[in-house]
Amino acid sequence: MAPLQESTLVEAIMSVRSQVDFLWQFFVTVHIAIFALLFIYDHAVESLNTVAKFFAVLGVAAFEWINGNALAHAYLLLDAMQEQFRWNYGQADRFHPAFYEQFVLASYATRPGMVLMTHSAALVVVLLAFLSRRFIQSGSPPRTSTDVLLRGHDR
Repeated sequence: MAPLQESTLVEAIMSVRSQVDFLWQFFVTVHIAIFALLFIYDHAVESLNTVAKFFAVLGVAAFEWINGNALAHAYLLLDAMQEQFRWNYGQADRFHPAFYEQFVLASYATRPGMVLMTHSAALVVVLLAFLSRRFIQSGSPPRTSTDVLLRGHDR
């Protein structure tokens, strides 16, 4: 069995790196929307009943698991491809020292653990925000226009 051509392997590595970038961008975009919902539209979230909150948290947890799994597997594949590149073509004298250090010696073995931490932390923040309005707000709850009319003045 012939080894992969160097250009083919580099192209595959870059493709997987693009996939990793896309998955991170997707994670960040979804969480911007979730955090906006929780922090800006907190009254709407607070008005959800327990069943709706449960399903909302379940949906976020499912997203965290799916996106996290995809990222972890992409990092494992990327690490295996980097190892294959080092094994076939990674002779230090072929590359500029900076390129050798940043590309040839790149390792992604610890990234699945980082994905677990970031996705777990995001899920915990969402859980806390759904469980307690005080987690996302400080001070007294905002007054409604009805409160102002009943008191006859505005503070």
